[in-house]
Amino acid sequence: MQACSTSDINKSQSQGVVAMPRSDFWSGLVVAGIGLLAVLWMIPNYAGSNPFARMPPGLVPSIGAWLMVVCGGLVAAKGLIQMLRSGVAPLTTDLHWGAIAWAAWPFAYVGAAIWVMSFIKITWFGAFLIGGMLILLGERRWWMIVGCSVVPVALLYVLSVYLMRVGVV
Repeated sequence: MQACSTSDINKSQSQGVVAMPRSDFWSGLVVAGIGLLAVLWMIPNYAGSNPFARMPPGLVPSIGAWLMVVCGGLVAAKGLIQMLRSGVAPLTTDLHWGAIAWAAWPFAYVGAAIWVMSFIKITWFGAFLIGGMLILLGERRWWMIVGCSVVPVALLYVLSVYLMRVGVV
């Protein structure tokens, strides 16, 4: 495997591959911000405590949150450096509302599903949620829809009811 040189990058950009420094910058900032929110507020307030455990309950989430901060910061820094080199402004008034709406509908779908699941158990609704999203994303093979929607819900049920003996799903 060969390393990419600057001439390869310039050639790929001239062939239609576009670097996206603005989206890299903002997505990196968002990921780093969510990681900082988790480290500074969510984990200290909601991780709980277990005096009998050898490992504190906030350790693994803290490691994950710090990884988010570092990786998000690296992506944001790379995007910022690319924007400074190419003279691209971090903000623009040229918004493509159709693209924004197309990117936002999955969030609205999941938000509506969370609202529905506040009334119905996830094992009753989860397969329909996942199957519906697959259909909306263009999947038409019935065996793929059934397998990808039923198997995770069934595994969650087996994990929680039989292995963890919680029985809350």
